[in-house]
Amino acid sequence: MIPATREEQQRLLELQHLDTAIHQLEHRRAHLPEQKALDENAATLQQLAADYATNKDDLETAERAQRRLEEEISTVEARRKSEEGRMYSGLITSEKELGALRNEIAALRARKSDLEDELLEVMERVEELTGMVGSLRSRHEELSGKADELTKARDEAATEIDAELAARRAERHTVAGDVDAELLDTYTRLRDRKGGVALAALDGRTCSGCRLELTAIELEEVREAAARGLGKCAQCDRLLIVT
Repeated sequence: MIPATREEQQRLLELQHLDTAIHQLEHRRAHLPEQKALDENAATLQQLAADYATNKDDLETAERAQRRLEEEISTVEARRKSEEGRMYSGLITSEKELGALRNEIAALRARKSDLEDELLEVMERVEELTGMVGSLRSRHEELSGKADELTKARDEAATEIDAELAARRAERHTVAGDVDAELLDTYTRLRDRKGGVALAALDGRTCSGCRLELTAIELEEVREAAARGLGKCAQCDRLLIVT
């Protein structure tokens, strides 16, 4: 049994209610859904930025390949025209040379055809990547704007909780000041060991702290202790108030 007047018991019970409320507010403050949404938005933005950079690099590589192919096709076509010009100029009379020239022109045409097929694939890739880069850029801009809204919502929620926390802490300071120092120290040490709940009320035969029923003997001992001060729950060792 711990000595405590009925008034001290009620003040201690009030203190426990305040500590529970403060703990709940602190938990809410540390786990704001608005902060979670902001964190998820930031993670998405980071991934979008990485995807954008990758696709932008791929697009630049594809565009360089496109330019290279276009230049090579232009060079092959120019050479083919030049060779055909020689073939039809009448300056070459040797059948052997003309045969070689025809083979060369045929090879140039085949080379151009292969290059054009390759260019078509590259151009399709460029088109695909251009669309992807544009889409990623737009999505990034959209979520960047949303981040401002989410930050504002987070700050508003935090400010509201902070104001309530300040009021509860001030109230707790006042209540704690009216509790005997030794009793307050016992309560504080027990609260640290019991997950924030040091004091519980007896609800019929049940301890509201651990939700277990006391035996008839335990119940009688608690009621006897309540006449002089505070008893303890035989199940969880919390201080018990008999209301």
